[in-house]
This record gives sequence, structure tokens and C-alpha cells, in this order.
Amino acid sequence: MSDLEQEIEKLKKENKKLSLESKLRKSMAVELDRQKELLRQATEEVEAQKEKIEGISLKLSRYLPVQLYEQIFSGSLDIHKKSERKKLTIFFSDIVDFTSISEQIEAEEISEFLSFYLTEMSTITEKFGGTIDKFIGDAIMIFFGDPQSEGDVKDAKNCVDMAIEMQKRIDTLQPYIRKQFSFPTNLKIRIGINTGFCNVGNFGSTSRLDYTAIGRAINVASRLESEAESGEVLVSENTKILLEDFFEFSSERVVHPKGVPHPVNCYSVSHEKSLNRESILGECFKLVINDSNLTNNDLDTLKAIVAKYAKDHFEEKSDAGPE
Repeated sequence: MSDLEQEIEKLKKENKKLSLESKLRKSMAVELDRQKELLRQATEEVEAQKEKIEGISLKLSRYLPVQLYEQIFSGSLDIHKKSERKKLTIFFSDIVDFTSISEQIEAEEISEFLSFYLTEMSTITEKFGGTIDKFIGDAIMIFFGDPQSEGDVKDAKNCVDMAIEMQKRIDTLQPYIRKQFSFPTNLKIRIGINTGFCNVGNFGSTSRLDYTAIGRAINVASRLESEAESGEVLVSENTKILLEDFFEFSSERVVHPKGVPHPVNCYSVSHEKSLNRESILGECFKLVINDSNLTNNDLDTLKAIVAKYAKDHFEEKSDAGPE
């Protein structure tokens, strides 16, 4: 074979190779475009499913306590876990003479009012970390101490602080409620609070569970709410004992609530004095300051105490040497 023929044969092979490479590149480009399209479709489907799940979770959040909702979607809730016995502070409230009021207002206005009222009360509940157990018409049941607890004293204090803020919020909203919902009289609520041991957790069947609390302490709180006067926050002796450093209470009164086998000592919370107090809870101390009676001498004494403990603590660390 001549040199020319060899060169031609070589060029043919080279051309064939280039042609094959070109086809391969085109094939790879087509496959790459196909994979990109599949990825785009998969991404769109994931986003659609994500939006769907977010929509469902948002709807569920309106049926569940905030704390329970967060545990469910974080994966930390064990639905197979049965109830536990815990010390809770339980809150009940309802609107005074609501049946009579509702008979004087159109059904549509009552529905709109209840939505507005329960939203206002729920916002305050979330602020103080309460768990909304249920709405029963115009009545509300809330408890503190599960699924999260800050300790018996702090749970009880949060509950009473919440109750006081609710009463204040109702007073603030009076003009708006009377005008917007055609209320024939000022809106008033009564509140009952008790602290005691309850069974709290999942109750129900294998197909449907309800997260709630049950026990005698619940019944006492409910009965105290019925005994409370218009605009009053009525607490049991169990709750009062925990909070004597933080609030002023009325003199003791004894009630005989229906369904409770023994008399119950109860006390009304003084709103004004309680709001003049600032309380600070630490791991090893409890500080209560009454703003209305605080003097410069009191402040000097407080500063001296804090300075002494700070000095002693520093000297202890210095004597111990570097860790």
C-alpha cells in the first residue's frame, strides 16, 4: 500500500473516530438534558408536597396546643406513651351571664365574638406558656406543667399572671366589644385556679387520642371558677401557698363546691398589688420587689447583699486556683 493510500486510510479512521465522538457527545447532551428535566420535575414535586404538608400542619396547629404541635412535628412526641402523674396548675374561665347575653344578640355576631374573644385569650395564653386543653363554648381550660414545666412555683405564677392579664385585657376591650358586637352590657369573666396532681397525657382509643389532663384537681379548679365572682381570679389554698411571696390575697373564704367531697379554702388575687411586684426566680434564690414601697435604703441593702455574695464567690474561686 502506497504512502498516499495509508494516509487516506488513516484519515478515514480518524474521521470515523471523530464522528463516533460527536454522536457520543450528542447522546450525552440529550441524556443530560433529560436528567435535568427529571430533576426539575422532581424538585417541583418536592416543593408541591412541601407546600401541601405545610398547609396541613398549619391547619393541624389550630386544633392542637402549641407545645404539643411542636413536639409532633419535631418528632419528639411518643404517641405510644401513656399518661403520667404530674403536678399541674389548672385554669378555668367563662363569661359571666353569657347565656343571657347570647339570647340578646344575633347568632352571627355571637360566632364572630367568640372567635375574637378566644383568639385574644389564646394569644395571652401562648405568651405565658400555658397549654390550652379545650374550649367549651365560652369556657376555657388551660394548664401549666406539661408538656413543659418551669417548676411548681413558676408554673403557678405564670398561670396567675396570665389570668390577671386576661382580666386587664377584657377591661381594655370593653368599648370595642360593646360597639363591634352589640353587647348589651360590659363583658366580664370569672376565673378559677387550682394546683394539684393530675394524670396528663394521651387518652383515647387505638384510632383516636386526646391529649388532656384528668383528676380531682381539675374538678376543684372548675368548681372554683363557678364560685368566682364577676371579674375575680379565685385560687385554691394549694396555689396560694406557692405564690404568697408574689401576690396579695384576700382573706380566706370557704366554699363547698358541688362534686367535691370536702370544703375548699380559696382566696381572691389582688390585681393591683400583684402588678406592683416584680419577682425574679433563680436556681438558688427567689427575689421579690414591691415597687410601691421600695425605698433608697432598701436599694442600698440589696446592693450590699449582692456585693457581699459576689465578693465571697470571687474569693472562693481564687482560693480554689485555676481549674
